[in-house]
Amino acid sequence: MESDDSLSELVYEHMLLSRYALQGAPPHSRTESLDRSSTVLLARLQAGGPMSVAELAQSFGLDISTVHRQVAAAMKGGLIERIQDPEGGVARKHQATKEGARRLADEFRARREASRRFLADWSPEDITTLATLTRRFNENVEASRGQAWPRDYDRDV
Repeated sequence: MESDDSLSELVYEHMLLSRYALQGAPPHSRTESLDRSSTVLLARLQAGGPMSVAELAQSFGLDISTVHRQVAAAMKGGLIERIQDPEGGVARKHQATKEGARRLADEFRARREASRRFLADWSPEDITTLATLTRRFNENVEASRGQAWPRDYDRDV
């Protein structure tokens, strides 16, 4: 790291980035948006396939009761459904419903459009650099926690 000033600036800007990302576009330009926990749950299920609450909790590094509440809320909202384990295991798994998959795709589409507006005067190279460095940062965090997040950018998210 170049200096403590640069690190302090990075920490502060990361806090603002998180704030802006959580704000997204709603309610100003959209009538419907997903809350943060539903977005993350649906994205994880889409990236990794059906998972039990215990598997989700482990992948997020969260308490099972916290994830159970989030899954229950998403199920109540019709975003996630409980299924038999496709591999024949005893534990029930969860996957996105068709509505959940649609809403996740809509959420990421809206986020891309908002980002496109915010980055309109950036060069393609600068956008690529920001994406590369952000991924590198995230992968370092994941590696330190032993919880890699599967990535599949070919999907419509």
